Amino acid sequence: MIRTFILLSAVLFGALGAAAAQDSGLIHENGIGPDPDHDTNPATVTGVIKRVGDAAEAANDDPYRVITFEPPPGKHGDVIRKAYEKDFGVTFSRGLSRQVCEGQRRFYYDSICTYEAPPSGDYAAGYVNYLNAPLVMEFDKPVCVVTMAIYPTGGKEEEPFTVTIHSWDENGAALPAAKAEFEWTKNTVRWRNMAGAYYLGARAKKIAVEMTSGKGSEKGDVLRFLIDDLAFVQDDCAAVLADFTEADDTPSAGTKPEEETDDLLQGS
Repeated sequence: MIRTFILLSAVLFGALGAAAAQDSGLIHENGIGPDPDHDTNPATVTGVIKRVGDAAEAANDDPYRVITFEPPPGKHGDVIRKAYEKDFGVTFSRGLSRQVCEGQRRFYYDSICTYEAPPSGDYAAGYVNYLNAPLVMEFDKPVCVVTMAIYPTGGKEEEPFTVTIHSWDENGAALPAAKAEFEWTKNTVRWRNMAGAYYLGARAKKIAVEMTSGKGSEKGDVLRFLIDDLAFVQDDCAAVLADFTEADDTPSAGTKPEEETDDLLQGS
């Protein structure tokens, strides 16, 4: 299921060919292809993932691994920094805490949840940084795909937001950034849009996630957003990435899959 959702999004928003990638800044200086500048150094391409779906539904869909932020372990308000280090090999920077969001219970807690329900389950993870620093995630084993539900804690109707994922490989070298844009809405029970990246010719050991408003008047020094259903791939990358490249050769960019509708943000 999760692979189907991601592949549909790769067709729409992923590597859309040389011209599109060049304009979006998602290409390593070596260009596109096995070795476009003939320097024996293969190109690195970061593809953008932007989709609608529930990663939690595919928690057992190998090789994808999914962190839903549901307890156990933990409870509302707990710091998440190393909560998933043992079972998932993932650590987070300071400022991320577990947030109960289900139903009206959120009003009885000091919760930053935006909607009556999180993208899945009862809990999400809230990130707050008063220095506007991004949320950093480090993986014990590098990933070739990473995606998550991510949304602001509020906004104006149709306010544009951009999610940017910066990445570094095992040697600390920066990989091309991935950016996904969307508009905020209050007309939904739960947020189901997800953003992420996949890496061709490289693996990401560390990522940094930031979110900015497209309206200058709304930008500030505090970075605040929620994430849920963090999904990533560490094994069988060749097969997974092959699916991405095959998907790029099927429908043309801009084709809308039949499963999608025009009101994808109207709740679930």
